[in-house]
Amino acid sequence: MEIIVGKYSGFCNGVRYTVEKANEAVDSSQSIYCLGELVHNERVIEDLEKKGMKTIKSIEDAEDNSKVIIRAHGEIKSTYDRAEEKHIELLDLTCGKIKAIRTKIKNKMDEFFIVIIGKKNHPETLGVQSFSGNDSYILENEEDINELLNIFKQSSKNKLYIVSQTTFNSDKFDRLVDCIKNVFTCEIVVDKTICDATSNRQEETRELSKNVDVMIIVGGKNSSNTKELEVISTENCGKVYLVQNVNDLQNITIDNTCKVGIMGGASTPEIVVKEIIDYLEGR
Repeated sequence: MEIIVGKYSGFCNGVRYTVEKANEAVDSSQSIYCLGELVHNERVIEDLEKKGMKTIKSIEDAEDNSKVIIRAHGEIKSTYDRAEEKHIELLDLTCGKIKAIRTKIKNKMDEFFIVIIGKKNHPETLGVQSFSGNDSYILENEEDINELLNIFKQSSKNKLYIVSQTTFNSDKFDRLVDCIKNVFTCEIVVDKTICDATSNRQEETRELSKNVDVMIIVGGKNSSNTKELEVISTENCGKVYLVQNVNDLQNITIDNTCKVGIMGGASTPEIVVKEIIDYLEGR
């Protein structure tokens, strides 16, 4: 069995920074909360919770005067306001790329209607939209464009500023922008804010999946960027498996003569990828 591991597999720099800072905070604090999943990987969260971190769903679940980590995906604006009211100390580990998008939007929102291309219910896009004012819209599919047009016509803006969820499918972003341009006649400014690490990982996955018999995508079940890697792989490879850890491979049969490609999502620890490689080689 030949195993090829993508060079962009595993933690991106932003996730690595977030996980390191969260571990430092947990190690130095008697009690600390994390609002939502720090990153979309079960192994990372389990390790931190074993050390004492408590994952909560709402800022209301945190005690007054406590410490709370803001996850890599960021939070909605009202969360920050409520934390201040409850005298909560925040460790804001929102990815720098996402913070940069917020800043760009802040500089455009007085003049432009903001369009965020991404998953409608993803914490990143919901957080970004909360900083975008009322004249904003999350667009996920072509079917959403007519609704966007109607909302835009009712707004006071006459120009569009388009950004992207940092982990969105790059090709799909381009297709949706073309669709918008075919429908809208106003001035449109496009800022493709997909993270470089995401673009590189998607492109490598596309090429790798063309040249192997089996693709194994490693990542959390809630990870948007990992699911995109699965979609891309399926376009080129007949056998694609999305797994969270080595246990998910127990009931999967892979012939020893196969060429196997492995790509880990941005929030997948290197140790998990190594365990899968060891398992395949040992089997």
